[in-house]
Amino acid sequence: MKDALSHYWGGPKLTDNPLLKLTVVRNALERHDGNATNALREILRNAIEQTRPEGTRKFTTEWLLYNILEMKFLQGRKVREVAMRLAVSEADLYRKQKIAIDEVTQAILKMEDELEQQNGAEK
Repeated sequence: MKDALSHYWGGPKLTDNPLLKLTVVRNALERHDGNATNALREILRNAIEQTRPEGTRKFTTEWLLYNILEMKFLQGRKVREVAMRLAVSEADLYRKQKIAIDEVTQAILKMEDELEQQNGAEK
């Protein structure tokens, strides 16, 4: 998961990622003219958005995990810059980043499970 997020904007760890085999990613291929990398990006972005708290964006504890994911992976900012903007140490940022990535993993697993249940119900 971390490899896919770290290479969100391109690179072999995204284009050759095992996540490309997920049903939810293969299902997104049609929306991206068969481009598997763009389909995976969509799924990653959707999973990150699922970690977003309700309401207007803030730089509070409640928003910390989402802000890390959004700034570090979607915007591609450097660790030092993200840590400074969020007023946390780099060590703390890495600890929180691990938790945030775990939440993205859980969101993707949930998407995958829901799609498989939906496909099973259609058969």
